[in-house]
Amino acid sequence: MPATKVPVPSHFFVVAASNFLFFLNFAFFLLLPLWVLDKGGGEGIAGRVVGISGLAGLVALPLIGYLLDRLGRRRFMIAGALVSALASLAFLRIDGIGPSLYAIRIVQGIAFTSGFTGAQTLAVLYAPLSRRAEALGWFGVSTILTHAISPMLGEEIIRRFGFDGVFLTGAVLAGAGFLLACTLPKPPELVIPDDQPVLDAGRAQYAMVTATAAMLLYGFGFGATSTFVPVLIKRFDLGRVGLFFAAWSIAAVTVRILLGSASDRFGRRAVLIPAMLTMSTAVTLLAFVRTQTGIGIAGVIFGIAQGLLYPTMNAFVADWSRPANIGRTQSLFSGSYSLGIAVCSFFFGTIAEDYGFRTMFLLTTAITLVGFTIFLMGSRNRTTAPATG
Repeated sequence: MPATKVPVPSHFFVVAASNFLFFLNFAFFLLLPLWVLDKGGGEGIAGRVVGISGLAGLVALPLIGYLLDRLGRRRFMIAGALVSALASLAFLRIDGIGPSLYAIRIVQGIAFTSGFTGAQTLAVLYAPLSRRAEALGWFGVSTILTHAISPMLGEEIIRRFGFDGVFLTGAVLAGAGFLLACTLPKPPELVIPDDQPVLDAGRAQYAMVTATAAMLLYGFGFGATSTFVPVLIKRFDLGRVGLFFAAWSIAAVTVRILLGSASDRFGRRAVLIPAMLTMSTAVTLLAFVRTQTGIGIAGVIFGIAQGLLYPTMNAFVADWSRPANIGRTQSLFSGSYSLGIAVCSFFFGTIAEDYGFRTMFLLTTAITLVGFTIFLMGSRNRTTAPATG
């Protein structure tokens, strides 16, 4: 008779719901490159406006990761949501591209890093060990759904009320996420199974280095897609930007529902290796497709890859973490991915402007394949939790 699955606690879903509201605000800013184009900027400026936010968060990340384990993960989630709401309101006073725009983007980057790293760490702590990847996949749905909702909703708000309507709506949603996060109690400590051998520091460090290096390079794939596909669609008049993000998000959510527990059953690498190759395939496709249908297909393929890659690698990193450093390892994990996104966003707009989108996406593919090679050289799974929980 199969054992009963360990239930996921209700506080996990409160974290996910608050993160969902927080990310609805964040995903509105996927349309920021369109705002830049509207103000007279090009691909290079759009990339820098997007990228400086990620770079600012990364500069603050070592301190945030250190303080997460000392001051509490809940406080950072709450503070990140509150500051994000205030930063969105500040956009109502920005009339064009200048120092004040970059200053607000820097604040947004630090707020996002604080809020999301805090939320992600809380999700790991609340997730049952035997269902860690499955639960983190559900948590990831709270971010992925926003990539379908916010761009489509945002385009309609812009059409009716202008960009100020988007910024105001985003502020309200982040404020609601802040209020919900305030209801969370102190989280439990990281669970380590009694029958698991003592973690070897050298092996753990090697696993972290190779995993985070791979995620850094795959961050280029995510950054190139999320930042420059809206510009590509606009430049080639391929229809609504929101349709691409909807295709991506629906595919990602579907694959997490159907295969969310796969790595808990069969091991992390059995899922990570095909997910990485699938993402590289999607980025390659974006170098060549110039029709709405082709962009939609690329979105579906990318969504399948992203739907499996991020939560599974998150679980892989958590497997190699210790209770005392879970905040730092989660910061390292999310920070490596964010660094790839930020660097790509900041610099690759100039490549697209000077050499074309095809060159930019093919270069991105090559970088992701280097990440794939690094991961293949890395550590094996530390453990595979029982399938039944």
